[in-house]
Amino acid sequence: MEKQTGMADWRRRLLWSLALVWAAGLVWAWWWMDGRHGQVFERPAYFAGDQVPGPFPAGQIQVVHVWQTGCPCNAGHEAYIREMTERFSARGVQFARAGSLPGGRGDVLGELPHWRLPASWADWPGGPSVAIWDASGQLAYVGPYSDGASCNQDSSFIEPVLRALLAGRAVTAARYDTLACLCELDEEAFAP
Repeated sequence: MEKQTGMADWRRRLLWSLALVWAAGLVWAWWWMDGRHGQVFERPAYFAGDQVPGPFPAGQIQVVHVWQTGCPCNAGHEAYIREMTERFSARGVQFARAGSLPGGRGDVLGELPHWRLPASWADWPGGPSVAIWDASGQLAYVGPYSDGASCNQDSSFIEPVLRALLAGRAVTAARYDTLACLCELDEEAFAP
């Protein structure tokens, strides 16, 4: 009888210990995820793009997607970016990619040419974001895709810019103060 009581007591202690370890693991995982997303999620950002040549010779509208692979902020933009890139490519807009090197699971921009951001843009706030040049080679827009963590055709800041440029109207929005979901860019994003 005493042996059975001791065994039951031991099992109860083991179960309580396992429950405490499991609960501590959940608390740690929550803390880690919250801390990781808190560092990269919506933050104030100031985009200021000095006039630099785009990745292609002037003559067509150029768009550079500034992208950091693995950034949690990408998820709300991926479907829109894929669709928008296909739609405007058909209208003669040229696209490139800056930021992290192409590759990795789920890289929606992997097939685009990679362009290193110029050294004068070393204080670029992060990605996902975009830079757009008009057909004459003048920088027309720098900033986020939209105001928030996701983007679609209705909430996009760049959709009206591209439509205006395609219609031959001038756009000058190379300085932009915003609150956006951004991740820091790797050093490989910038030209040496």
